[in-house]
Amino acid sequence: NVMEFFSSHVLTELQEPNMTVRPMVKATSIKFVSIFRNQFTKQHLEALLPLLIAHLGSPDVVVHTYAAAAMEKILTCKVDSGTQGGTISKVPKIGRAELNPVLNQLFTGLFSIVDNVDLDENEYVMKCIMRASNVARDDLLQVVQVVLEKLTAALARVAKNPKNPQYNHYLFESIAVLIRSVCTIDAAHTTAFENFLFPPFQDVLQKEVAEFTPYVFQLLAQILEFRPEGTGLGAAYTALFPPLLSPTLWECKGNIPALTRLLIAYLSKGASEILVQQPNSLLGILGVFQKLISSQANEQYAFDLLRAIVMYVPQEAFMP
Repeated sequence: NVMEFFSSHVLTELQEPNMTVRPMVKATSIKFVSIFRNQFTKQHLEALLPLLIAHLGSPDVVVHTYAAAAMEKILTCKVDSGTQGGTISKVPKIGRAELNPVLNQLFTGLFSIVDNVDLDENEYVMKCIMRASNVARDDLLQVVQVVLEKLTAALARVAKNPKNPQYNHYLFESIAVLIRSVCTIDAAHTTAFENFLFPPFQDVLQKEVAEFTPYVFQLLAQILEFRPEGTGLGAAYTALFPPLLSPTLWECKGNIPALTRLLIAYLSKGASEILVQQPNSLLGILGVFQKLISSQANEQYAFDLLRAIVMYVPQEAFMP
């Protein structure tokens, strides 16, 4: 019986406060929880959260990695909530309400690992940060400053020498989740995101870190899309616009989806402003459209851009 074995052997090991004893036994106990997570009730999992978070403080890489991986998997567990329209609907066992009481401790434990420069970049830890952010949603407002600072610092470190694609992916996903969750509640927070993220983003673009540029363009578009109406583009976005029309940027296939989204965001938020400050920019945008439409693989992006041009650019800009 799984639950009997858990109560008799695994739970006592997880409740041991000394993180330096029997690390392999602790790791095995955490792995047991991870494997049989679907056997646990919601109440069992709630009780396990603080125990797993405590193991994030273990000095052993195997233990704190297993703890982060188990937390991430537990946050994806679902349970049947009934039948609607002939379809069985499922809800998370651990949702926002259950995570909220331990949210601060969870992020403290996770970022203590991320901040430790003596440890390798741990994709399981960063994936847990992404998952926890996605579950917490509105509750991220209470920790947004700290989480944003930590993620920005992590981005600045990895940009110097990208070596773990999985870690980098979850890092950018975490930032995207944070932006969406916080700015959906209050778009005024876009200013804070711009202040924190523009320096490392500009560094990535100036150094032409090819692995990161598509992510950076996507996040720039996301922030701009959330920018409050009537506030304009701002100095940073205005200065960034001319280089976006450079043909070399559009040569990289990986950049095209994100760059197209970013151009559309520019047009939706400040087409008139762009044309006033940079009168020749419309020719550059149409040049991008011409390049995209010439490739069958990029036709969809070309028409998305054309739709934005028709919707947002003032008619007088097309007059001779």
